[in-house]
Amino acid sequence: MRLRDLHRTSGFHVALLFFATFGAASLALFGFLYLETRNYGRNAAYEWVRWESSRLTRLSTTQLRERTDAWEDFEQGGRPLVVFDPKGHRLAGADLPFPASAPIGRPFELKQSVASRPLVYYSMLSRLPDDNLLLVSRSAKVLEALETALVDTFAWGIAGTIGIGLVGAIVFGVGSLRQIAAITSSAEKIMRGDLSGRLPSRGLSADFGHLTSVVNDMLEQLERLMSEVKGVNENIAHDLRTPLTRVMASLERSLRNARTMDDFRTANEDVLAELRQIVVRFSALLRISELEDRVRRAGFAPVDLVRILDDAVEYYEPLAADKGLALVWEKPDREIPIDGDASLLFEAASNLIDNAIKFTPDGGRVLVAATTAPVGFVIADTGCGIPEAELTRVKQRFHRSSKARVHSGFGIGLSLVESIARLHNLEFSLVNDAPGCCASLKNWTALPPRSSG
Repeated sequence: MRLRDLHRTSGFHVALLFFATFGAASLALFGFLYLETRNYGRNAAYEWVRWESSRLTRLSTTQLRERTDAWEDFEQGGRPLVVFDPKGHRLAGADLPFPASAPIGRPFELKQSVASRPLVYYSMLSRLPDDNLLLVSRSAKVLEALETALVDTFAWGIAGTIGIGLVGAIVFGVGSLRQIAAITSSAEKIMRGDLSGRLPSRGLSADFGHLTSVVNDMLEQLERLMSEVKGVNENIAHDLRTPLTRVMASLERSLRNARTMDDFRTANEDVLAELRQIVVRFSALLRISELEDRVRRAGFAPVDLVRILDDAVEYYEPLAADKGLALVWEKPDREIPIDGDASLLFEAASNLIDNAIKFTPDGGRVLVAATTAPVGFVIADTGCGIPEAELTRVKQRFHRSSKARVHSGFGIGLSLVESIARLHNLEFSLVNDAPGCCASLKNWTALPPRSSG
């Protein structure tokens, strides 16, 4: 972003919009004050000429002559008085023309030109007791000066406001440019392959801060998915190298050593067994990928968690009995309705119960319990447990705990449970429960409402 792009930034636009709004409000306020001040000045001037006329009309023409002659030198410019006869001839006072069309007894505006300069007076023409006429006037110079001062003040004020508004818009625009530059720099690093990078979150405005927070959450999810893909590739290469090597070795031996059809069939059976194991691993990987496709949520429906756990416990009771384990099912006395996929939840519970039975020695105990606050279930055993350092890693695909390597398996079961939990907005946790391990799936966040369409 360059300075020539300043006018296109949101900060610059917001500042200009604020300035335009403030300017319009200021203009409206000035117009109101100007009109109110002008009206107040005129009304005050008219009120004065009324009061002065009512006071002076009590005097005779002779008394008014004396007053006008005495005031003529210093009142002619500001508050001139003129006495006219009934025909409009000036008898005394200032040199003002007779306003022939002016109403008698009501204030009016008198315009007079002196030395090519227009003068305005607020005047009132009154009739004296002897039928002569008295013109009382007040110059509009003071009010005109006040109006001019108001206009000049507003002009300077609006000029200052424009200057401050433009400076403010530039400051806000430069701030936006800096924020955009910081975000762009971080985004370019991420585009070059550094998925661990994040957009800056400090020193940003609220709108940019919220946006970068959402983007950072998306990047974290993307990094996790990319790490899982990378880990899957590495684990596939590592875990399939041995069975594929055995398959190749078996085929070479069969080609080299098989003398009869029975020898060849025996070698092929070993190869098929290895290939079946490979197919099972790939099927599990495809199952996890399917679960991570959120389109599966469209098939969610209200299900009873107690019924699902009841079926899982019933399914594994014979296996636990053969191993001499106590499979305890703490069944609640009421239904626990949840929104989800019954087959997936059964698969998650089955994987955890199967692991608990597999890693619990003979004579041990496996506990299955449903919870209501928060909604979910717990499966605890008295087996070998999981080392603290591996409690998180065992959820990764193909990772097997050091204590689990003595048992058969591929290290995919817990990854499958993690994917099912994520699909249902459940939290899947593993903790050591000396002795043994405790696994739980709990609904820490409310599920989104299911669409009726």
